[in-house]
Amino acid sequence: MMDALLASSVSAEDANLRSREYAKMFSRNEDLKNVFGLNNSANLMQKTFSGYAETPLLSTQYFNASVASYVSSFAGYMSIERDFDQPNGLFYWFDVLGVTDMRSIIPNLGPDQYQDIQSMGGFELEITPTANADYSALVGRKIIPGTVRIKIKNATEAFELIDNGQGAFMAVANKITTGTVNYLNGRIEFTLATALSGDANTESIVIVGKEDVTGTPCNTVGASNAHTNDKRFIAKMQQIGLSTVPDMLVAEYNIAALGAMKKATGADMATFLFTKLRELYTKMINYKLVSTLEEGYVGNTMNDLDLSVASVGVSSKFHDYRSRVDVFDAYLINVESALATKAVKGVNTTAYVVGNQAANQFQKGGMIGKFEKNTKMTYINDLLGWYDGVPVLRSTDIAEAQGEGTFYAIHKTADGQMAPLARGIYMPLTDTPTIGNYNNPTQMASGIYYQEGTKYMAPELVQKVTFKYGI
Repeated sequence: MMDALLASSVSAEDANLRSREYAKMFSRNEDLKNVFGLNNSANLMQKTFSGYAETPLLSTQYFNASVASYVSSFAGYMSIERDFDQPNGLFYWFDVLGVTDMRSIIPNLGPDQYQDIQSMGGFELEITPTANADYSALVGRKIIPGTVRIKIKNATEAFELIDNGQGAFMAVANKITTGTVNYLNGRIEFTLATALSGDANTESIVIVGKEDVTGTPCNTVGASNAHTNDKRFIAKMQQIGLSTVPDMLVAEYNIAALGAMKKATGADMATFLFTKLRELYTKMINYKLVSTLEEGYVGNTMNDLDLSVASVGVSSKFHDYRSRVDVFDAYLINVESALATKAVKGVNTTAYVVGNQAANQFQKGGMIGKFEKNTKMTYINDLLGWYDGVPVLRSTDIAEAQGEGTFYAIHKTADGQMAPLARGIYMPLTDTPTIGNYNNPTQMASGIYYQEGTKYMAPELVQKVTFKYGI
């Protein structure tokens, strides 16, 4: 089972995270069994909650069906799965925020906001030239001794005042009369031997230096300390709320027919019911995931690819079949670039969720060695194969216009922490009592119920594409 789980995950770390969530979910189910006293054979209370070991018809098949459906569904490619202790729960992730203004410095998704942070501790301050020879400026930062330079330029020459590391400035002869620097608060004062004219077009004064970013920022002598916390961050836990809803699947059967089938073919009833149960549950999971992905999509739709015979674009320049396949392959680079631009941190496509018509175009990539078909596929909405190593998930639930194909390029992070969708599982498949028909004792019905929910988590990790397909 772990091999199958790894195959349906984006990385080994993601597979391990999913297996831990599944383990917690099923262990809680056994705890509930004890709450209802089902481990006590003397308990005559009506059976209201079934543990997997007490299922008379399928024994461990409900457990197997749950895990098999989780592993074989689209969930591992499209969503982050979490076990919920309550019907309503929260999905968490970390963002790094600046201490002073709480801006998102290094968000989990999106561009980093470090423009105001000097990675080398440097600073630069422009001073307005005046006709007065005396200048005073407050940098408002602790300064590393010996790093300050005052670059002065006039209409005829340019020269520098150099920090000697002892709180004074050095310069060539006849340029300054006095000059001091306070390394604690960044107060810089100097007097020029010859005053400037004050012409801002031909003259300039720029102070540059290195900030002391270690130790405790100083607040002495009126320092403004506007940037003292630029290199201080806080990890803030972000979350979204998700509600789970109950659902049910019902199986009706005739025990006489099943008995006859077993005698005639040797087919095992439990195996047959397990297979159908797993298939139906898997279809329900996939339907909810794809529907949520499609209905909640926000952002632009890339629609500038035309592979039709009547195309007037790039593909119209080709009259052979192979070239159109090459054009589609090249276009996927644009799609991945658009996805990377939206997410910033998710720079590659980890799965394609495609409609039936778009799936045909992906499969044509086999003629150029790009597409590998999944030979174990048993249903139309399944893992179709791999395009250049990226899983292609086909779903007929994606709406496609006549003559057009639609697909979604998605990204799930390798650590299993961020994905387009969030899927919360409150209760796995659980059986209900078997009911018989009093008028016809051979007719039986049993059902299963489960409770889970799906919600958009990161729209930035999805890029929708619609294109006109050809031959």
